[in-house]
Amino acid sequence: MRITRTRRRAVIGATAVTMSAALAVAIAPAAFADSTPGSVYQVVTGDDGKVTVYISGEVQDGSMQLSVRASTAADAPVLTTIDATGFTGNHTTNAVQLPTGTAYGDYPIDVDWKLADGTQEHTAGAGTLNYRKHASVTDVTTDRSITDFTHRTVTFGGLVNVLDPATGSTGPAAAGTQVGLTWWEDVSPARRVQHTGTATTDDSGGFSFPVTAGGSLESGSVKVIGTADTVGVQNSTALPDVSAQSQSYSVTASVTPGTVHKGQTVTVKGKVMRYDVNNGSYDLPFAGAPVVTTAAEPDTYGYTVPHKLAGATTGTDGSFSYSITANMTTALHTYLAPSPYLSSVSETQNTVNVPVATSITLPAFSIDQFGLVKTTGRLTGANCSNQSLWLQYSPNGRTNWLNMSHITTGWTNGSYCSFVMQGYGWSYGYYRVVHFESPQLLGYAEPAHRLSRTDTQMSFAASSTRPSTASSKVTFSGVVIAQSGSSWIHYNHAHVVLVYRPKGDSNWYWVQKGYTNSAGRFSFTTPAYGDGTWAAYLDADSTHFYSETKTVYVDVVH
Repeated sequence: MRITRTRRRAVIGATAVTMSAALAVAIAPAAFADSTPGSVYQVVTGDDGKVTVYISGEVQDGSMQLSVRASTAADAPVLTTIDATGFTGNHTTNAVQLPTGTAYGDYPIDVDWKLADGTQEHTAGAGTLNYRKHASVTDVTTDRSITDFTHRTVTFGGLVNVLDPATGSTGPAAAGTQVGLTWWEDVSPARRVQHTGTATTDDSGGFSFPVTAGGSLESGSVKVIGTADTVGVQNSTALPDVSAQSQSYSVTASVTPGTVHKGQTVTVKGKVMRYDVNNGSYDLPFAGAPVVTTAAEPDTYGYTVPHKLAGATTGTDGSFSYSITANMTTALHTYLAPSPYLSSVSETQNTVNVPVATSITLPAFSIDQFGLVKTTGRLTGANCSNQSLWLQYSPNGRTNWLNMSHITTGWTNGSYCSFVMQGYGWSYGYYRVVHFESPQLLGYAEPAHRLSRTDTQMSFAASSTRPSTASSKVTFSGVVIAQSGSSWIHYNHAHVVLVYRPKGDSNWYWVQKGYTNSAGRFSFTTPAYGDGTWAAYLDADSTHFYSETKTVYVDVVH
């Protein structure tokens, strides 16, 4: 005959793995493939208190026996034995019960069986009996399936049932049994957050757990939290999903004042209205809504509030008002802070203007002989396009500034806008270009520039206005004077041009040129040429204004 061999097989983990019978069967083939024939490779205590033994090799029907010992000591007594009649296949028919008064805990198991050829096998310490109460969550409920902006609290509930292996009975858990809840919350299309919580059973074994939702609640589960004498069943119980309903709204907002200096405040005020499904319009005041104003577009994907400047909660009539300190020109976006309950973003856009400093560079001024003042320069600043500039005159450069002309600047050339301005001025005085404050640029007046020319006057006479023939000589003469202080002096060496316009002709023709003498006198002798008009003008230099004489008509007698 064959001698019985005693073998000890390593047990997975410090204690036996607790799992459902179905799960244990599912993993058995893989484990069997890696085991030595004729050995116990796993002992599992199921959630129903039954024990399943997995053995490699073919087992003789009705030969399996299980012995539970008080400890791992060599002389530890056997607490109970399940003979072959207590097995169905490789698992016990009923939950394993130990003698009354046996403490809950882990107890080693010896397994005896026969191989198909009749060889008796024995494995001491083949596994462990998880001799504890097995608790499961049942009848999970929720008081609502949908949350919305004003109804966000949802309460999960359920019952905890406990299988007591000492009695083999199942009943409600004792008060104070804890269950752990886990669920995912969809806080935006781009992000979901996992939450956990703990509830405690009452005297009936029931529990309730309120959750203030921030979005849809999904993929939740609940499981009993184990203690020294109780374990939660292997599989968690699913929590019902709770969806989030979005609220449509409309927001209007205004910003006053629209232009301020850096560091000053503006007021954002407006109203938020909810959508009324009864009449299909936004006419219901939206109270308690989280209004924000940001310097960036709303985030419709991640539901963040980028570059938030200020915010408030609407009043009972849906109105809101708050201040913002302005430091730069900014587009203001006013809307409700997005969430799964306010996902359809409605916004109002405004702009607060904070003008920045400007100046005029490369200024140049000139005044020509006809009194036309011309100035050129560059208005600085990236926002210098479409700005109003005024050319001004003052007799003393300090007061009584008069507007002479106005232009609007063209497009910016990176950091400046070139300009050209002109207008008829005075013989003496000061000129400057002024930019009055605009939403884009602060006011600026460039330093005054002094311009002057000397005024002149001319007299004119003809020796004859009725010469006898066209070839007859006529002498034209006159005097040029120039202003000097408050008086007039003869203008020596003034360049004078004699001009003639024939009768019936619209054009003037110069005839002679010359210079005045020290007395400021000029004189030109010329043929009469024919009927026509005669005059003279001063060909002014860079310091004198232009002047011209009266006209004299000469009628040739023929």
